[in-house]
Amino acid sequence: MSRKDIVDALIERQGTLYSEEMGANIARDTPQELFHWLVGAIMLSARIDASLAVASAKALREAGLHKIDAILEAPEKRLIEVLTEGGYTRYREVTTGYLKETAAWAKECYDGDLRRLRDEAGDAEAILSALQGAKGLGPMGAGIFAREAQLVWDAFHPRADGPALDAARDLGLPREAGKLSDLAGSRERFVRLMAALTRAAIDGPDQAVTDAT
Repeated sequence: MSRKDIVDALIERQGTLYSEEMGANIARDTPQELFHWLVGAIMLSARIDASLAVASAKALREAGLHKIDAILEAPEKRLIEVLTEGGYTRYREVTTGYLKETAAWAKECYDGDLRRLRDEAGDAEAILSALQGAKGLGPMGAGIFAREAQLVWDAFHPRADGPALDAARDLGLPREAGKLSDLAGSRERFVRLMAALTRAAIDGPDQAVTDAT
């Protein structure tokens, strides 16, 4: 099998974006969808199973608590209840505080529109640094946000880092973002490849991916 076969299998079998799994459509590049993905990145960067972080971010959306004003207006008890329903129990109290503070930060500093942060910061490193103004989002969380935000934010594309590169190595793929992008063939497929490689690193490669190697 060729590298292209491996990439195709990864995208087909494990290429669901974490953002879309939690219900955020970042391809729209709108304030609400980007903020929900920011919430997801905060939760995914905690020391908790990724599936629980995704389920809890999805539960927030289903409860209407993925929007800035909704988070600011909601009682802390309600946020804790929803996080608990999603299985995010270990850090639910501290994460509730993070969500409240991040919503206030986004509203006060960028009028609720993270595209303003992007435009004011300019280049990728400055954007990553500015994103860390979100409570609970460190360098790793900013990288998680960038991994899928590169679908619509040119400053981040092409970006490949973190456990995805370990999976790429193990599957015999190049570790350079440009080469992986060429194999993927389009920006969307490249972003899906990054999600797939991350999933392969965390959960193991799908059998179809293994068969393609």
